[in-house]
Amino acid sequence: MSAPRALAQLVVDSLRITGKAFAAAGRQAMANARHRPEASDAAPSGSGGGSKAVTQDLGMSLEEAHLILNVKKEESMEKILENYERIFAANSPPPPPKEKEAVGPQAGAANARQRAKAKGPTHSHYLQSKVYRALERIQAERAGEVAEEPEAAEGAAEGAAEGAPEAKADAGAGAEGKDGKAEGKQ
Repeated sequence: MSAPRALAQLVVDSLRITGKAFAAAGRQAMANARHRPEASDAAPSGSGGGSKAVTQDLGMSLEEAHLILNVKKEESMEKILENYERIFAANSPPPPPKEKEAVGPQAGAANARQRAKAKGPTHSHYLQSKVYRALERIQAERAGEVAEEPEAAEGAAEGAAEGAPEAKADAGAGAEGKDGKAEGKQ
């Protein structure tokens, strides 16, 4: 095979491969544009909107809040608060430096060097607000879980009382009546 022909074949093959890659990328981009993911922290059944409403009100999903604070869903509130305080402090402005004024002919240069050293890391009010909102989101979710637990326990107690008459009779067997005597099954 001649060199020009091999070069032409190489160019054609390269263009074909590149064209296929661009076509596949275009198809994937269209599929991604059509896809509307469901909210992953969907409200539990029986609650009136629950977690979706909290996500919409606070503008942050529960997963995003966990990612910002670098905690897992099952972490204790103590661990979450510890991470919150550490990240919040890391993004807070540094305390004002204690300035020692140099006296003498080279005072201006010494003070300038001292201010440059004291500058330290910069802070970010934006990141602090994100960290605060993440903590707020997790606390709102946990408050919702606590509010739902008494309802669930209440419903379970009612269901057990209604669905198990034998349990009522057994429970009444050991109970004492008004006269102080134990009442049995009658």
